[in-house]
Amino acid sequence: MSNHPFSLSVLAAAVLYVCHSTNAVAETVTESIDNLNNQLDLQQSSISQFHYRQSDIALGLTGATVLPTGSHQDVTITHAGAIDGVAILQDGIFFSPAPYSGQHLVLQPNLLHQQKVSFSSMTSVTESSQAAFGKLDYQSIKISPQKYATDLNLEGSDSNAINGGVVVSGTTKQNGMLLALDYQSASDDVGYRAPQDADATHKDILFKIAADSLAGASNQQTTEFSYQYSSQDDDRGTLGLTAADFSLDPTQLYSAASTDNIEGERQRYVLAHKVILSATSTMATDFYYQTYSQQSREMRFVDGQQIDSALLSSIAMFEAVPTADGMNLGSLTQNNDFAGFGMQTKGVSMYGQHQVTYSARYHTDKAEMRLGQREWSWNNDLSLTPTTDDEYALTYTDDASAFSSAVDTKLNYDQWSINLGLGYEHVSVSRELGDVNTSLNAADFSDDGWSPSVEVAYQSGSWLTALQVKQAWTVASAGNIEQTAQEALQYQLALSYQQDALSIAMTGYMHDYDSQHVSCMQGMICDYEQISLQENINDVSVVGADLSIAYGLTFDHFSIPLNVKYQYTQAETDNADCNELMGCFATNSQLPWVPEQQLTLSSGVIYGDMSIIAQALYQSELGYQATLTNERTIDSQWKVDLAATYRLTAQHELYARVENLLEEELVANVTAMGFQGQSEMTTYFGYKGHF
Repeated sequence: MSNHPFSLSVLAAAVLYVCHSTNAVAETVTESIDNLNNQLDLQQSSISQFHYRQSDIALGLTGATVLPTGSHQDVTITHAGAIDGVAILQDGIFFSPAPYSGQHLVLQPNLLHQQKVSFSSMTSVTESSQAAFGKLDYQSIKISPQKYATDLNLEGSDSNAINGGVVVSGTTKQNGMLLALDYQSASDDVGYRAPQDADATHKDILFKIAADSLAGASNQQTTEFSYQYSSQDDDRGTLGLTAADFSLDPTQLYSAASTDNIEGERQRYVLAHKVILSATSTMATDFYYQTYSQQSREMRFVDGQQIDSALLSSIAMFEAVPTADGMNLGSLTQNNDFAGFGMQTKGVSMYGQHQVTYSARYHTDKAEMRLGQREWSWNNDLSLTPTTDDEYALTYTDDASAFSSAVDTKLNYDQWSINLGLGYEHVSVSRELGDVNTSLNAADFSDDGWSPSVEVAYQSGSWLTALQVKQAWTVASAGNIEQTAQEALQYQLALSYQQDALSIAMTGYMHDYDSQHVSCMQGMICDYEQISLQENINDVSVVGADLSIAYGLTFDHFSIPLNVKYQYTQAETDNADCNELMGCFATNSQLPWVPEQQLTLSSGVIYGDMSIIAQALYQSELGYQATLTNERTIDSQWKVDLAATYRLTAQHELYARVENLLEEELVANVTAMGFQGQSEMTTYFGYKGHF
């Protein structure tokens, strides 16, 4: 028992520690199980040799459900059917520039600039509501403790890809600095009848500078400033084939989509201060500001109508036999700007053998959205000519501000521990309409919610088990006409075993949703009005189980690493419903973006200075389309990558990697526009240097 009894309220803790937080490990037992079995060291030899932009298998190995995506697109993740309320963080700070506004935005960081990634399914109440239904947390590369250290990576591929990155860092006395640069360029032949390439260029910069305690400081402390810049310019095709055509030639796309393009530029500033107040109390404070601009164009219309199966067949016929009159096509255009600012605190104090974690966060963001349509003429020589300027038929500005606070108390009694947590968040949301708009509605509302959590855990030797019950809550966005928050009562039983090189975890969970949010996401055909909406699905029941195994076999001259992650999820609607985005669906139907089964594997052989590693991702059938009918689904499919490395010396290594070994069987998306395939099988040759 503690010799220091305590009593802290949520709001009192928020005021008391509004400028302090912690870098210490402060987690529930459930989170500790997640960290043991849902975490990847991206710099270990069995992972680092894989391309840092191909993150779908890596995220699957952490336990996230990976939604299908096309080449060079950011991977979308879900958990237990939830899309909203699943946060993407870096170093514990929101990575997406606007987690409350701009709901359809998807961003993932450059894996070359990360050293670890972990996924938590049942997040702590000390996280805000934006992580109430799952948390993907990246840990960026740290400043080297050496005086000078350099990592260099160069690679090229048979599809004209040129990738290069360098990380230079070092520490002198009490100061450290890091500079990381990365450039990627690719040009894939996408199989148009009219010769076209899918070009992609990505640039990333990460800069850090850190200082330890000032002379005479009474407490040990560290201050770090970091700056991130990233840009992308992708030309890609998202218009595919009819089902019949696809079965004949799964790699061929149509030149109507050659105008598809997305450009983005992002900047992120973070000031992090960490202090050890005493032997039993640590705190830290983070200030952050981030911006993101996005321009995109996607071919989606024929004569003003959304492309469906019939119009897709007409496009196929026209490309085979062009007519003199040509075709009138239309593209969805976007020109969006996001900005977000916040400060957050988190602290851990020990009272005897008991632990108290407290947190507070203030966040505000804005999304300025401009969406519309541009007309094109598809000529008989299969060239595309714009016939109008970009017309933004829909303009609006979303503003949101949020304040959250929480206390989590961990009481330890020998082999038993009890966690009692309570979180609170208040969010204000507004939407202002521009001069040009259609049926879009303005919004101005506020909402708040409480997130209580109870966990009981028991540890015996190598075994650890935890039962957690939590009320999860995520506020509605400005596009939610009913202004209904997403709420669910979550139950999870987790069991783990760790002994030497073997680590096993099993979890079973049930989530009972009163309301689940759905927004326009990748793989759906949405017009500019639908992009601005957020729909609610009432009464969703999710039952699932996860199994992860990590094991390293070691022999005299070689070793075999093995990582397996299996997920089973049954996510069903309890009542028949219809809405603008999803159409109509029957009672007890599976949510179309939730695969019932997902399996991720990583294994190979490491022999001295050589290694051969394979990674694979399997997903069962998805019903991924605009209206929930069974005529358009993604069949179950595999993605397999293979990499081999040879270490010449301690400083130099060469590697070869083959991505998408099953190219003709992999379909990334299926929409009302047709099929979208991943890039073809691609072979990379690379060099890594460590100095």
